[in-house]
Amino acid sequence: MKQAIVNLTLPIVTDKIDDILAAYPLYEYRQVYAVPELRQKLTAYVLARLPVVYVTMDSSAACEMTSTGHCYSSEQHAQIHQLIHQGIDALLGRPEVWQRCQGRERVETEPVPSSWFG
Repeated sequence: MKQAIVNLTLPIVTDKIDDILAAYPLYEYRQVYAVPELRQKLTAYVLARLPVVYVTMDSSAACEMTSTGHCYSSEQHAQIHQLIHQGIDALLGRPEVWQRCQGRERVETEPVPSSWFG
């Protein structure tokens, strides 16, 4: 039988991100993270700070997996929850995020003369 390496962490993180953003009190956060690029950055932020769990299994069984939440303890689930909130705050603190979310286009700023040249 053909074996496949399955990342169990990614579906957990993406499900938690969806749940948290759906319940987030500020609509602007949900609107910003509706942009796929920013959602990917948030996912990458969380995944970079977690131990990733992989398993090797039969490739047909890998497609049938529905629940992978048992791979982490309740403390680790709380950590994932905290990392998602930290990621939301960290990514929204960057000015380029706000520029992209306004109309989903990059906002051009006016050229400002530099005082460096005198």
